Amino acid sequence: MMRFLKYGLILLVLIGIAAAITRPGPAEFDAMLERAIRDRVANTDIGADADLGPTIALAACKLRPSDCVALVRGSMDVAFDEGIFVTRARVKGLNRETRCLGVFGRFFCERPVAG
Repeated sequence: MMRFLKYGLILLVLIGIAAAITRPGPAEFDAMLERAIRDRVANTDIGADADLGPTIALAACKLRPSDCVALVRGSMDVAFDEGIFVTRARVKGLNRETRCLGVFGRFFCERPVAG
């Protein structure tokens, strides 16, 4: 029983060290957001929305994805709370709100941040 506790404690310490080393920050959040926006733009057909405004915006985003990413990121209010093992992000903007948890090099969000 004592041996099990010793190895369990060692395992927890190693997991904690790995979490601390791989904790993502704001730069990783921005990279995740950019991938999500580019994926959404690439996989959405122009004209899929009946409204003219979103169709024009999508066409512009397909022509200059980097400008689209900058525009979307600029319209979001993102607050980061960086802990020892995890990073929490609160995202507001574009008529949506979500919370994300960053751990082991990735962010996991309650709702998609782009879409």
